[in-house]
Amino acid sequence: MTALTVPMKQSIKNRFIPPASAWLTLTVFVLFALAVPRFATFGNIENVLRIASILCIVACGQAIVLILGGIEFSFGSSVALASIMTVLTLPDLGIAGGFAAGAAVVLLVGALNGALIARFDLPPFLVTLGMLMAVAGLAATLAGGLPIDAPLTDAFTWPARGRIGGVPVPIIAAVLSLIALYGLLTHTHIGRLWYLVGANSEAARLSGIRVRLTIFAGYIVASGFCAVASVILTSRVGSGQPGLAPNLPFETIAACAIGGIPLSGGQGRASQVVCGVLIIAMMNNAVVLLNLPVAYQQLMMAAVILGTVVLQRASGPIQMAWHLLARRGGTQ
Repeated sequence: MTALTVPMKQSIKNRFIPPASAWLTLTVFVLFALAVPRFATFGNIENVLRIASILCIVACGQAIVLILGGIEFSFGSSVALASIMTVLTLPDLGIAGGFAAGAAVVLLVGALNGALIARFDLPPFLVTLGMLMAVAGLAATLAGGLPIDAPLTDAFTWPARGRIGGVPVPIIAAVLSLIALYGLLTHTHIGRLWYLVGANSEAARLSGIRVRLTIFAGYIVASGFCAVASVILTSRVGSGQPGLAPNLPFETIAACAIGGIPLSGGQGRASQVVCGVLIIAMMNNAVVLLNLPVAYQQLMMAAVILGTVVLQRASGPIQMAWHLLARRGGTQ
């Protein structure tokens, strides 16, 4: 068994929700259902899922980047620039063309990030952080520092407020994004290459894998998820805003970390994205229902992230002991 097959098998062998993330998600739901009035009602749960949909879609892209051993900070400013480009091009291109132009901007930013990181071996942290600042500056320049209102027609607001079969469109888009992420990671060749490159890029290169192309493709696909979210978010706010979603990249990183995806690369599953996003969405909703200051939301998220790290560290020895006991019992 080669050094490359080990991390790949460790990453894709178990495709179910990790016990720590699943139990943490269930615990948070039960606690809030008992302690927060109206939290467990159908209407509120639908509202939580609708609001969490954008975070979920973008977190799918962030998960790919983290599996590659990278990180993406420019998602927020990319969405802001996409909203401005959408509104500016609406008069000439129409609603569909405007949304397409905004999505193309997000894909272009992702392509630039991937090219700089892959071609010149630059640190993803610095590249995407610099891109965040550059794109934010461009968005502010195009908008003049002020929001640009869009015509709130039914067609423009449909991606955010429409329904298909009674289910809100954003929720459907989030579910389809998770299915797409699952399929990419577990049933495609490029998905397996992302795991291998993230686990050990040098070993992957020596084995003949085109590491640079694999990294570039990962950033392109990740920006594709962000492009979908940009359409829904622009439709929701009804304007082009240079300061739109400034915390989005940090929330997606937090969601992946809470779900159990390590920042070291080579590991991660779609189910972990689900857990992390749901925990953050439930915390944010509970803060609103309880009418607590925003500072409580930040404190709760910090506590959950730290608790998750502790659980991840503790789960390793516990699982090892369990496997040893099971193996010992099987030999008797």
